[in-house]
Amino acid sequence: MVKLKKLPLILFSLLLLMPALSATGQTDKNATIDFFWSAGCSHCQAEKSFLEDLAGEYPQIEIRQHEFSKNVELVKEFYENYQVPSREQGLVPITFTGKSYFVGFNKQIGQEIEKCTEECLIGKSEAADREIEVPLLGGIKIEEFSLPVLAVVLGTLDGFNICSLGALVLILGLVLALKSRKEILLFGGIFVLTTIIVYGLLVLLWHQLFVYLAPQIRKMELLIGLLALASAVYFFKEFLKARKGKAVCKFGGISDKMSERIQKVFVKKANILALAGAILLFAAVVTIIEFPCTAFFPVLFTGILAEANIPFSLSLLYIGIYVFFYMLDEVVILLIAVSTMKIWVASPKFSLILNLFASLLLFSLGCYYLFILL
Repeated sequence: MVKLKKLPLILFSLLLLMPALSATGQTDKNATIDFFWSAGCSHCQAEKSFLEDLAGEYPQIEIRQHEFSKNVELVKEFYENYQVPSREQGLVPITFTGKSYFVGFNKQIGQEIEKCTEECLIGKSEAADREIEVPLLGGIKIEEFSLPVLAVVLGTLDGFNICSLGALVLILGLVLALKSRKEILLFGGIFVLTTIIVYGLLVLLWHQLFVYLAPQIRKMELLIGLLALASAVYFFKEFLKARKGKAVCKFGGISDKMSERIQKVFVKKANILALAGAILLFAAVVTIIEFPCTAFFPVLFTGILAEANIPFSLSLLYIGIYVFFYMLDEVVILLIAVSTMKIWVASPKFSLILNLFASLLLFSLGCYYLFILL
């Protein structure tokens, strides 16, 4: 069995795995240009000649040409990913490079495409060479990190928070009094499922907000870096508080009132539907109210997803992975309760280690995103 004190190092090591699954969409090329054209379009022909010359000057560029009418679904994906206004959709030529797109073509647009491409090549080259020093692990290239694994690690860390676990323990404590494994599974399952849905929607909303803001923010890396450093400071403070035994949920005031109400429902021994409804409402309200408890994790993760500029379907997949691992500890606690009729929670020492690990990880991410701006 793996000792708990070694778990943070193991989790962090996972960040170095699965490079082939990286969601950044990188290939062996350093930059990609997607060019949509139509037959009979003079501006399209002019841009074709321009791109041929550009490819000759920058052989590391991958230029992908698409005939517009034969790639309608593909261009729709680009419209969605690049937030192209409806008034500009359907126009040709349209060119997507890095995080920018260009409608039409003339000499000025050609210069902007070339400039954007150069910045992309320089940025990737510099970022690939940078390493940051992480305690215990030494030099790490975060450029090689895999978004799926980042979803696993941040989701897992997010899941071990005193607010979310405290609400589940309360529900299980009330349900265990019923002394029925079926009812424990039913009511505990309702709580977990409701939390998954509500929390997933909250994370998705943050992602959509960042997707909207990304084109407006010239230095998205700066925002992510500062957010990560602020998160690192917060969790280091939580680590210090946990050492002194002072770790409490700061947002428990309203949920405490909800707890009193749901306890009254159980005391009255209401029917199954009333109990299920009360637990569903309790789970939804507590999840929303106590979202700030560890909001740094989902906000940071969705910011990184938006900055990666990946398809929406892939973002949904990674958000799903994040939420799954966020809830994994609660699912395990529920299954243990069903099996043993007892409540199991991680020791305070385990939470202490996780807070320290979270602080180190977030500090490393913050340094990386700020360093690439230098």
